[in-house]
Order: sequence, then structure tokens, then C-alpha cells
Amino acid sequence: MGELRGSLDKLINWFNWFTRKNQRHNRALRNIIDLLGYIEDFFAKYRLQEKGSDLRLILENIGQARIDVVAVVYNTRTRIKIAKDIKGKDVPPLLEEVYNNLGEVKKALFLPTLGSVTLDKRFIKSYQSFNKLLNAISHIEYK
Repeated sequence: MGELRGSLDKLINWFNWFTRKNQRHNRALRNIIDLLGYIEDFFAKYRLQEKGSDLRLILENIGQARIDVVAVVYNTRTRIKIAKDIKGKDVPPLLEEVYNNLGEVKKALFLPTLGSVTLDKRFIKSYQSFNKLLNAISHIEYK
């Protein structure tokens, strides 16, 4: 029985090598980790990672903030399809949640009638979803 198990493991390893499944997993994981760094830089640039963060910095630089949030939303959207190659945790739904929450932030920045209270709530919600994704990704290893 052990010999059969060993042969089956060799066959699975050969199949994974042939289909490059591990390489796709590693590439997708690296892309998502790069994206998380990009999103974290956005939150750090405008000091939005603390609870009760002051929106003064983002409102003073509203033009640049709009450009930055559009770039972050675009980069997040392009990586949703790539995330399906990551084995283990369900990363695509978490990434879609981050994408949707950042989209709401983008709407709030482009529609000033929503007010700073709504903007603050949307930033908190997007940062929480970002942390959930970060936590899920931190437990996934390269193959």
C-alpha cells in the first residue's frame, strides 16, 4: 500500500510540475502581496490606518487623493482574477470586498456632497477589509 501511495504522490507532483500549478500560485501570491503593500502605502500616505483618523490631510490634498484612490482601485480590480490561482484560503472574495470598499471610498472622494462623516466610515470599512485580507494572506506560504 505504501508503494502505491508513493507512486500516486509522484504522479501528482509530475502533474503539478507539468501544469505549473505551483508557479501560478507563487506568482499570484507575489502579486497580491505587492498589491497589499501598495494599498498600505495609500493608507499610510494619508494617515488613515488609525482609528478616528483626521481627514484633514486627505481633504487638503483632494486632487492627489483622487488620483491615488483611482490607481489603487484599478490595481485591485486587475488582481482579482489572478487571486484564483492561490491555493488554500479563499482570497478572491476577500480581495473583492477590498475592491468594493475602495470603490466606495472613490465615490465619496469624487462626490463631496457625501460629507466627511460618510468618508470616514468608508475609510474605516475599507481598512478593516484590508486587514482581513492581510491576515488571510499572511498564513499562506509559497510552494
